[in-house]
Amino acid sequence: MTVHATAQQAHRILSDASQAALNDATFAAVLKEHDFSLQLVLEDPQVALRIDKDGVTQGAAGRSTVRLEGETDALHEVLLGKVSVPRAVVEHRLVVKGQVSSVRRLAGLLPALGREYYQLVSKAAQAAPTA
Repeated sequence: MTVHATAQQAHRILSDASQAALNDATFAAVLKEHDFSLQLVLEDPQVALRIDKDGVTQGAAGRSTVRLEGETDALHEVLLGKVSVPRAVVEHRLVVKGQVSSVRRLAGLLPALGREYYQLVSKAAQAAPTA
């Protein structure tokens, strides 16, 4: 069973977290100063987003500075700090595409994105009916 029940739920939470992270000064600075863009192309459930200085766009069209591909649950664990990106890559749960210098900048984005994601996942868990 995946963390997110549906692709729509996963997309909404990741999109909302990404949009909220744009309010973080460090997150916004990395995107703007380095003309950085991040694509998420995830599966099970399927999510495709592009995050850049102009906002969050549905879909994964076009080129991005860094592209993360793989399992939605793997990104969930990375954003919650349970698994590092290198470990997810070694376990073949995530693939990171981009120049090494750009991939290193990704580390500056993940804390802000993770904070926002955690808040949204926590709210969703609290609102979910208990069995």
